[in-house]
Amino acid sequence: MNRILRWAAAPLAVAALAGTTLLPAASASAATGATAMTTYTIELISLTCNKKQDVDKDEPELFIDGVSKFGPGSMKKGDTAILTGRSATFTGTATMELFEVDNGQDDFLGSAQVTSAQADGNVHVATFDFRNHAKYTLLYEVTS
Repeated sequence: MNRILRWAAAPLAVAALAGTTLLPAASASAATGATAMTTYTIELISLTCNKKQDVDKDEPELFIDGVSKFGPGSMKKGDTAILTGRSATFTGTATMELFEVDNGQDDFLGSAQVTSAQADGNVHVATFDFRNHAKYTLLYEVTS
C-alpha cells in the first residue's frame, strides 16, 4: 500500500519542483486558451531589383518559411514586381529568403526575419544583398 501511495505522490512532487500548478480538467482547458498563439500575416507589396546578380536577367524567387510566394520571375536592374495579394501567416517569427534561380544550383541572395513586433501598421523594408552584384528590396506589412 505504501508503494502505491508513494508512486501516486511522485507526479505532485515533480510538479511542485518544476514550479507548475496542477489544475482540474476544466481549469486546465481555460488556462490553455489563455496562452493561445496569435497568428500574424505578412502582406507582400513589391520586390525591386536594385542590382542584378546574373549577366542576363535575374530569375528571383521569394520564399517565406520554405513556401514560394513569388517567382521565379524575370527581372533586370530597376524592375519592380508588384506582389499585392500575396501573403503568408506565422506565429512568433517567419523567415523570408530570396534566391536567384539558375540552371544549376540556385544562388542565395539573402534572408530576413519577420517578427510579431512588426505588426505596427507600418510598411517594412527587407534588403537582400548577400551575394556580390545583387541587391533586392522587398516592401511588406505585418498585420495581426
